[in-house]
Amino acid sequence: MSQRPVKQKFQESNKSVPIQLQCTSVVIRNEALDRCLDGGAANFGSIAPNAMSYGDDRLSQASFMSSEDAEQFAKDLELRGIHRKPENPEFVIVAEQDRSITPECDWLVLFDFEDRFIATIAGSESLTVIAPADDQLKDKDSIRHHTAEEIERDFEFVSREDGIDCYREKSTGQLVYHARKTETDDELFRAAFDVVWKHHRDPGQRPVDEDLQTEVREAIETLQGVLSRNPEAYNVALGLGMAWFSIGATDRARTSLARAGELAPENTMVLKEWAGVCLADKDHTAAVEIGRRAVAAEPDSAELLGNLAVAQLLAVSIDDAKGTIQHALTLDPNDQVNQRIEQIVQDVDSGKRPQPATLAEMMAPPK
Repeated sequence: MSQRPVKQKFQESNKSVPIQLQCTSVVIRNEALDRCLDGGAANFGSIAPNAMSYGDDRLSQASFMSSEDAEQFAKDLELRGIHRKPENPEFVIVAEQDRSITPECDWLVLFDFEDRFIATIAGSESLTVIAPADDQLKDKDSIRHHTAEEIERDFEFVSREDGIDCYREKSTGQLVYHARKTETDDELFRAAFDVVWKHHRDPGQRPVDEDLQTEVREAIETLQGVLSRNPEAYNVALGLGMAWFSIGATDRARTSLARAGELAPENTMVLKEWAGVCLADKDHTAAVEIGRRAVAAEPDSAELLGNLAVAQLLAVSIDDAKGTIQHALTLDPNDQVNQRIEQIVQDVDSGKRPQPATLAEMMAPPK
């Protein structure tokens, strides 16, 4: 709901009047709202995101504490057909901190009046200011502006709860707060990846139970959205591949992990997960190839060498498997997993157990 605006009368005028902006504001030409919104600019309240939303007969605006929330509202406007093309934007984002207008335009004028940050349409002569109904002359010290670089340098993150970020100033220990509704892609990724990791599936294991798949599928939907906005983010592609594999969608898992492998060709976590899915899919040749890439990236990893030995055994490359697992045990003689793999390789090589065709057959007790 938008809050009913009031006019702070500094000079009477029957023309377009200035409007107060606060923090980060999205300023829209009413003619664009008239074109794209049912009821036009007069119905701006139906899409206004918060109580700090109001306008005059030429402009409408919504102010936000967070630039991320302002950007999200801007994207909502674009979906409605209101554009911000640089050559002639129908709306802009204004930052009170540095008085910037993005994109630049020739129809908006900014100025300060009695501790208020004001915007008006170019050519307006009125000094009647529209402000929120509960507007007061604000304490200049109550709101502080910081750049992203200053926040990283001078503050440490404490917590986020109910849309409020809490930071501690390093030099003073003072807690400061930042209201933000929109979660960043990094926050969305970390929350979704936590779900994926909780339901992590190793090769040879069954997919997660049907009653748990809803949570994973919600994480998949989140990761797909993040990846669409960050197509070069290997960690998002990795998380998506792990999520697909956890619910048994092996083909989709391989596609996502292959993409992660393209983006991060020497990342051993990506290569390990990718090779594991190939093993589960009985594509042992691909698992060997990817396993070799992982070992090349981290040649002293006994775990990766053990994984490669398993892939080589299932690909019926017994001599290669023997050499690989022996090297792994040279690096870590007490690795019990690799000790078991070595025994299985020796048993297959000596004929004590048949050549396994799958990971499940390899791990099954000998008959």
